[in-house]
Amino acid sequence: MGINLLPIEIDEIRKRLRREPNEAEWKVIDAVWSEHCSYKSSKIFLKSFYMEGPNVIMGIKDWQDAGAVDIGDGWAIVVKVESHNHPSAIDPFNGAATGVGGIIRDVISKGAKPIALLDMIRVGDLTLSKNRWLLKNIIAGIGFYGNSIGVPVVGGELAFDEMYNDNPLVDVACIGVVRRDKIVPSVVNKPGLKLVLAGLTGIDGLGGASFASRKLSGEDEIGAVQIADPFAGKIILDATLEIADKVEAIKDLGGGGLAVAVTEMANGLGVIVDIEKIPLRVKEMNPIDIIISETQERMLYAVKEERVNEICKTFEQYEYPCSVIGEITGDKTIRFRYNGKEIVSLPSELLLNPPRFLWSIKKKKKELKKYISSSDIELEKALHSVLSHPDLVSKEWAYSQFDYEVNTSTVIKPGEADSSVILLPNGKLLAVKGDANPDLCDEDAYECGKGIFAEAYRNLASVGAKGIVAVDHLQFGDPKKPEVYYSFLEAIRGIGEASRFFNIPIVGGKVSFYNENSKGKEIKPTPLIVMAGLVKDKFLRNKVEENSYIVLIGYTRGELAGSLLSKIFGISSEVPKARLQEDIIASELVIDSINNEKIIFAKDINRGGLAFALFRMMTYGYGVHINTRDILSDTDNIIDVLFSENGGRFIVLTNDPQWIIDKAKSKGIVASVIGKVNKDSGVLSLNEIKINLSNLINYYFNFLEEVMKNG
Repeated sequence: MGINLLPIEIDEIRKRLRREPNEAEWKVIDAVWSEHCSYKSSKIFLKSFYMEGPNVIMGIKDWQDAGAVDIGDGWAIVVKVESHNHPSAIDPFNGAATGVGGIIRDVISKGAKPIALLDMIRVGDLTLSKNRWLLKNIIAGIGFYGNSIGVPVVGGELAFDEMYNDNPLVDVACIGVVRRDKIVPSVVNKPGLKLVLAGLTGIDGLGGASFASRKLSGEDEIGAVQIADPFAGKIILDATLEIADKVEAIKDLGGGGLAVAVTEMANGLGVIVDIEKIPLRVKEMNPIDIIISETQERMLYAVKEERVNEICKTFEQYEYPCSVIGEITGDKTIRFRYNGKEIVSLPSELLLNPPRFLWSIKKKKKELKKYISSSDIELEKALHSVLSHPDLVSKEWAYSQFDYEVNTSTVIKPGEADSSVILLPNGKLLAVKGDANPDLCDEDAYECGKGIFAEAYRNLASVGAKGIVAVDHLQFGDPKKPEVYYSFLEAIRGIGEASRFFNIPIVGGKVSFYNENSKGKEIKPTPLIVMAGLVKDKFLRNKVEENSYIVLIGYTRGELAGSLLSKIFGISSEVPKARLQEDIIASELVIDSINNEKIIFAKDINRGGLAFALFRMMTYGYGVHINTRDILSDTDNIIDVLFSENGGRFIVLTNDPQWIIDKAKSKGIVASVIGKVNKDSGVLSLNEIKINLSNLINYYFNFLEEVMKNG
């Protein structure tokens, strides 16, 4: 049958139906019950997230295409995150481009105008030509779609690990804005509505949901990858926003195609679809392929009968296909007919209620390998090894391929600070950031779940914003492997605890399992948090000035497990604990300092530790001198002090350090002056030691462009 169902599921289907499904019905069930669409191994746990709050309009419990929160003045923002990992491994250009197209359609399905994209990308070792080819085409695909459709890519992440050699991760998030009273649901609650489909259906993307719900086989599965057409996507965007207030519900045709879209839109009611009425890109398509095709740039609308002509007339003006293909019924049965013959007849209840799986769990055992002590590492070697790591270099090579200033709403551009800032229609400023830390999650997924949530919160604070909403993406290997499932559950526990502590609701997200390389080795656990927040009063655009004081906010701990230093050298150390109280208080101090115009530069300390935060200042063309003896820490080892990545800390530049120190004391946290900026460009002075890092600064700016010339 070519389906991806487990034997226990096949038996369950026959038992519930009391008959043998035909081929078309097996394909429909396979799509709707796929892990990609049904969340059958995860849904029960996602309900444990904090997802309430006075500003939440739509969230996880509503199972809409995207989440929405109120931002005041009658406006709301819509947030969604998705991935296109498997497609990007096979066809990186179209895989990444259609990931952008899909996330944009999720946002416009709420009646919201997309205003910003973020891309979070992880690929393998750049010394391998295949990984350079993957990265080059992933970036090109994202730029092609975003630039063509006029939605700016304002930020993201780009990181490298050999674990992603055969299975790159391509995450895309989208932010949209809409008047609160204009938000459109994705589901209906009454029969009699007509189903209107816009767009052409083709043979690309066949079985894509099933493909995304199994391991990459290494065989050519190019047919499961959709083809991107951003110019058609722009028509869908413009026309959908034009008719949004004239329809009852909007659904993007994504994973599982029509099979999933009509089932989810009906929300337990029934549907009847006449397949021959569906506009086709390819003549004489197999009816079953029409049902499960995942061709892009298509949308489904539930419309009152008297408004059907008005809706299709809008698309006629764009010369874009539009057809009434069926209607919502009250018989709670999903039906597909072809030239009057019924080829699918399945209960909605069956399709919407797949078995829920709870797999075995087992804590991962530490690998028995030789570790070294951080005190055995020579200082200059540590600096050069960490600061030259590809994760830390400038990502301008990637950002330069994106039109991040289209619509002129980008206030802080990608790479300028820890978060990007965009101007909203109500005049408010919104900061956005995506964060993950696979190395830490590989050590302790629970602490990592808390840590990445806290890091996103600090990143927003560094530009003057307070987080108000988050979405998550949980990316793991095969959930049937006990160690994988254990990490998954621990990450959920950590993220949920942090979201409740910060009082920031998680309004949506995605789960992506079966991320493994060609040898069957799963990726490192890679949960991701995308957070958005409003600038409280003023925002900070970083600058560096000679003679400004360097102040370290927060306490440094010699916890190096999961750090970049440990990854490079193999250090035995403790996992950094997420002390969320320190994160929130330090963030409040930074926001207060920005609003009182007391600082000119702020960076939270995370990847690369204090060493990279200082180095980032130096990329502005200055030198820095610090006295490590002035750093408040539980260790006097200079390596630990420089490269620990424990949270709750910021580096800021100020001309009034006492104000910050006094303010920190009043809040119950520590802050100390640890040095000053000087004009000795490229020189890092540590106590009495001077280290020239000029070559590393050149490397920082040029590495990616140079290495990708051979891509």
